[in-house]
Amino acid sequence: MRSAYNRWFGADVPLEVAYFNISLAFIVVLNTALVCSGLYIGESKLFFYFILSGLGFVAFLTAYVLQTQKYGLTMFCITLLLEGLILPGVYITDRRFISFALVYYFFPLLTTVFVQNKRFRVIAYITFILSFFGAVSYMYLNSNANSLGITGTIIPVVDVLIPFMICGLFVVVSVLQTLRHYRYESEEVEKSRIEADRMEKSKDIFLMNMSHEIRTPMNAIMNAGELIASKNISSDTRQNVRHIMNACKALISTIDDLLVFSRVENKRIVLAESTYELKPLLDDIINMISVRLMNTDVKFYVYIDPSLPKGLFGDMARIRQVFINILNNAVKYTKKGHVTLRVIMTDRHDSSMTIHAEIEDSGIGIKQEMLPHLFEDFVRVQDKINESLKKEGSGLGLSITKAIIDEFGGKISVESEYNKGSIFSFDIPQQISDPSPIAMVKDHDEVGIIIYDRDVECEERLRETLKDLKIRNTTVYSKEQLAEIIDGNDGTYTHIFISSENSEESMDILRHYREMVSVVLRNVGDTESRLTADKITRPISSINVAEFFNEEDEDVISDGLELNEEVTGNLRCFMVKDARAIVVDDNMTNLIVSDRLLRNLGFDVVTASNGNDAVSLISSMTFDIVFIDYMMPGMDGVDTLRAIRRMPEKWTSKVPCLVLTADAHEGAKQMLLNAGFDDYLSKPVDVSELEYMISKYLPKEKLTEYE
Repeated sequence: MRSAYNRWFGADVPLEVAYFNISLAFIVVLNTALVCSGLYIGESKLFFYFILSGLGFVAFLTAYVLQTQKYGLTMFCITLLLEGLILPGVYITDRRFISFALVYYFFPLLTTVFVQNKRFRVIAYITFILSFFGAVSYMYLNSNANSLGITGTIIPVVDVLIPFMICGLFVVVSVLQTLRHYRYESEEVEKSRIEADRMEKSKDIFLMNMSHEIRTPMNAIMNAGELIASKNISSDTRQNVRHIMNACKALISTIDDLLVFSRVENKRIVLAESTYELKPLLDDIINMISVRLMNTDVKFYVYIDPSLPKGLFGDMARIRQVFINILNNAVKYTKKGHVTLRVIMTDRHDSSMTIHAEIEDSGIGIKQEMLPHLFEDFVRVQDKINESLKKEGSGLGLSITKAIIDEFGGKISVESEYNKGSIFSFDIPQQISDPSPIAMVKDHDEVGIIIYDRDVECEERLRETLKDLKIRNTTVYSKEQLAEIIDGNDGTYTHIFISSENSEESMDILRHYREMVSVVLRNVGDTESRLTADKITRPISSINVAEFFNEEDEDVISDGLELNEEVTGNLRCFMVKDARAIVVDDNMTNLIVSDRLLRNLGFDVVTASNGNDAVSLISSMTFDIVFIDYMMPGMDGVDTLRAIRRMPEKWTSKVPCLVLTADAHEGAKQMLLNAGFDDYLSKPVDVSELEYMISKYLPKEKLTEYE
């Protein structure tokens, strides 16, 4: 009995089905009451024919709904049957102006209120009004005429009490069922919310753990790369190291994308703004994309406005993310042709400007119907011809990109033609910290360049760049023309910019005229030219051209044991003397790399692989700075810090303790600072940030200017 009740009227039964079942039960009760009332009063056979016919139709409709599950339509038909046939017939054949049928008339009206959907409700109301007032009018007119012998006798129990009880009970049961259903739904929603929260936390924990597991070895790779780059090595080796580090940064960027997407509500990005230099940022982006396009049929062209400010104030990491996300898409969907990056300045004011960038490609393009959805989550540009493209990427890049640009107060737009290519444009407002130009040739009046490059597009881009840098130039289109202009040179031209392909065929000319500097324009990954000459790696931009003319030749190869001064100068401006550091980390590779980095700065370094060993070492010797990994087995970083602070030696309560962690989730930094750490370094550790922390916490007398 209970199972049948739950199957028909349970809280988990859809409300439409429950209403139908309740209405069906009350229709049976209503017809039973009508039959009993008819027998009590002594109604005619016609009265009972109406009731039995109605029950037959209801039984037919019930069988229909069991087959089709169309509860709304079936209840609508039953309502019309009651309003238009059964109750008018019962009322008229009862031949009493004030009759029980008048109260029962309101039963289909109640079913309309509770059961009917909006589509049927209006029709049911109209039918009720016409039927009810039509039947009452008919009875009133015939009552006056007395042609049917209609009586006005009222039976209180039969005509009023029982009909009101049945209709009232229907309302009460329907309301209770509604409340019960909504309470059940609320409980289910709450259960779903709790489960969703649990799943969300599980996802966050999974992503944070994966981030930690990936960042830990990345720390070793990137810091080892810094160590290699700090040696006197060849430019090719340095470039290969740079490629490795760029790939690591790209992977870290992808991890950060996932973390950002998982934790940001309404895709709101929190910006971490500080001063930064634009040139290294653009250099990094260009190098990364150049490596991706190496050994492909796609050419990479770059135009950088040399008047862009050197120093800006903003979130450099987020700006880099915007460039990389859009350029990666261009590279991914371009199999031949070109990808072009243009970066210029707009809306320049005394203390602010706008970075305007355009990324153009000759790839597969985007269908017009896709454009409105391009910046939605998990949307990827897809080409039906190339199924492999559908499997690449998370579909979050452009969504996050737009969220970042919106947070900057900028805008992004796209123009695309399917199978021809796309142009993404974006504007990012920034504050200016250093207004000096990003690229400038100091003695441009003393420089003249002959260009010999058969790639027309490259040649045009180079001429445009030289014009911006105010360097006079001319272009030749053959080996003979090159020889001719060199023969007639009266000092106007000082350099020959020649493509690596053309340099091979023109080697005899270039070797003969030594008074001019030959500069080979080479692509990333090109084999070394047989011509002994200077080199500039494509894509050519105002940055690398100005850099070539403003810097001395640094392509010196040594045994690799001494520090390269230029690289070291970029990394540090000081050395440490008479200072000892301890590094606590359970990862042996990270310990080795950290040890070498700190020794290169002049530290006497001690390492410990766990918190217990660190406490023992600190109890037996003094240190000027302590670096502690957070996530370690046994005593974690916080426990180790507390043990150090509780030690009886006075210096341990004041020694700067910095946490090293691959935990990059939002709030991790504040949590660790609240735990008592003096500062926070996230893995992979940026060497410049490490040096900044050392200069911040080490006594000034233990720092000497690097020479």
